[in-house]
Amino acid sequence: MRNIKWAAIVLGALLVGNVDLHAAEPTNSGLPEAQGIVTESQNAEAAAATEADAAAAAEATNKPVTRAELDGINSQLAILNDQLNRTLSLNTASTTRSLKIGGTLQTRYAFLDSNDTKGATKTKDASGFSIPAASISLSGSLRKDYADGRNLDYAAGFQAASGSSWNLQVTDAYLKYNILPTLDNEKPLLYVQVGQQKRPFGVEPLATEDKQPAINLATFAGTGGYSLSTRDIGLQIKGDLLPSVDTGYGYRVPLIEYSLGVFNGSLQNAADTNRSKDVAGRIAFNAPVDYNSDFRGLTVGASYTTGQGDYATGGTFGKASKTRLGYDISYVASPVGFTAEYVKGRDDHGIDLKSAKPVRTAGYTLTFFYQWGEQFLKSVRSQARADDWWPTTYQPFIRYDRWDPDTAIAKNETSIWTYGFNIFFAETTKLQLNYNVSEIKDLNNADVKAAGKGPLRKHEVAAQFQYGF
Repeated sequence: MRNIKWAAIVLGALLVGNVDLHAAEPTNSGLPEAQGIVTESQNAEAAAATEADAAAAAEATNKPVTRAELDGINSQLAILNDQLNRTLSLNTASTTRSLKIGGTLQTRYAFLDSNDTKGATKTKDASGFSIPAASISLSGSLRKDYADGRNLDYAAGFQAASGSSWNLQVTDAYLKYNILPTLDNEKPLLYVQVGQQKRPFGVEPLATEDKQPAINLATFAGTGGYSLSTRDIGLQIKGDLLPSVDTGYGYRVPLIEYSLGVFNGSLQNAADTNRSKDVAGRIAFNAPVDYNSDFRGLTVGASYTTGQGDYATGGTFGKASKTRLGYDISYVASPVGFTAEYVKGRDDHGIDLKSAKPVRTAGYTLTFFYQWGEQFLKSVRSQARADDWWPTTYQPFIRYDRWDPDTAIAKNETSIWTYGFNIFFAETTKLQLNYNVSEIKDLNNADVKAAGKGPLRKHEVAAQFQYGF
């Protein structure tokens, strides 16, 4: 009721203001001598009217609100509340915890030309449209620590990939706990992740699908090599030391980053088949510079993983150890940059599990790129603008990828040259154009073996539109 009285007072004041405004207006009399006399008379009348209105307003404020007036206000509030709740329930997703939703989709067209006319597939060329992958990611916090920032976070990801079926598979599924406080950027970080996640190895294997430069993975990182980009189930401790902070750009880079994890070794969405576990670790050194330094983005790293696996060949079963050792250097900056990775492996099971001679493998990749535009400049991205507009960036690159499945056999390798051009329309949207020239001498390749001669040469032109949300 007090609010209604105050509303009446404000309304009365507005009425008084309107009376004064009209009283100050000149009359339309055309006699200069009489104009001042007329104005004074009207001002006197206006003043009397103002006093009467003020008295009426004061009297109105002292009158109590009737039941009918109060019920009318309550009815209007109930209608507005119902409209608001209906809008929220129909148009807003709700969850019991904080939730961030993201995803990546890929649409691709590829044309392949090959000299393979006698191989197992007997295919000379092929072309067509496809959707290589569609993924969705969910992340959020289960516990917010506002005092120290020791939050308990979660991540869940799902992906459907093209193939014989479009079964939805779990990708990321882990809990993350920050052991050290995270509110001060100048302090080191330390946290633990438990669940299915990326193993700490290399540069390209750790890149998620939306951050990989070329359409196809480097051979050593994919299933044709060491399957290093495939996720595994286990526990991982990650942290950094001696961070350099440039508060003007919101930039933070630690001198040392480290990761150490224990995993099943059975790869993604698979239960462990033995009691042994795989151990994987990585250490990386970043240039300790501020945002405007020419050495920003320079990183040197080393990775190692080892474990035991079960093998079966020709009815013979056994268990043998495997090791992977990798080195990498990268310079990711504007306008030029490069990444280089070298990985070598050893599998002690031999070819038929009876041989004491281990199989040694090796792979490496080199990527050089040049880019122009302002897509990757944080100073430009942080400017105020419409949310759906970002400056376009162009990124041509060239990559050399080499894989040797058995270093003991001469001329048994696969090499791929990739000439690419990426166009970033937005921060999460890009068009990728790749021209791949492959030369396959691998004697274990079914097409090379069936053809009876090598090398097998392939030319592929691929265009992929990748967009995220």
